[in-house]
Amino acid sequence: MIKKGFLLALFAIGVFANIFAQDTLSFKKTRDKNIYIEFLGASNLIGVSFDSRFTPISPWGYRIGISYFQGGDSFIKASNSNRGLFFPIEVNFLTSGNKHKLELGLGSNLGIYNEHISFIEESKEQYETISSTSNTTFGYYFFSNIGYRYISTKGFLFRIGLSPSFSFNDKHGITKEPFIYPYISFGYSF
Repeated sequence: MIKKGFLLALFAIGVFANIFAQDTLSFKKTRDKNIYIEFLGASNLIGVSFDSRFTPISPWGYRIGISYFQGGDSFIKASNSNRGLFFPIEVNFLTSGNKHKLELGLGSNLGIYNEHISFIEESKEQYETISSTSNTTFGYYFFSNIGYRYISTKGFLFRIGLSPSFSFNDKHGITKEPFIYPYISFGYSF
């Protein structure tokens, strides 16, 4: 089911790219390199990414970055805390336009994360940790981006959109249900 969703997402990106693409010869030489800070989305919590076009006139480009994640659950019987560094890698497409662009992308987020689980027991109206485990491992998941990108003539960059994510839950796939994260980014285009 998830594999069909992945193929459907690839197909949708191709369809949108063809619908919104304009003649690449009319794609003006614009600022084709970007650096930005992203909150949520593929960066999980916060991250910094570099984004560039494959050629100065191409609507197709790539993104590489580094991001940090921290989160967890707290229950009466167990407490779970996760944190790690992730590296989003993405291929993306921008529609032609001077300042306002539709952004479509598909990528993978590779990371090293630590999961710490503490089992808790109640005694005399206090909670005490009776055992804990910690595991550091490599993991990945896939994501896509569907959003709006604004690049001012002076280089200010603004991005906002949605980032659906999913995993095949294989040996190194991060176990997660498909989920749609919002994202917002601020940066500089040069």
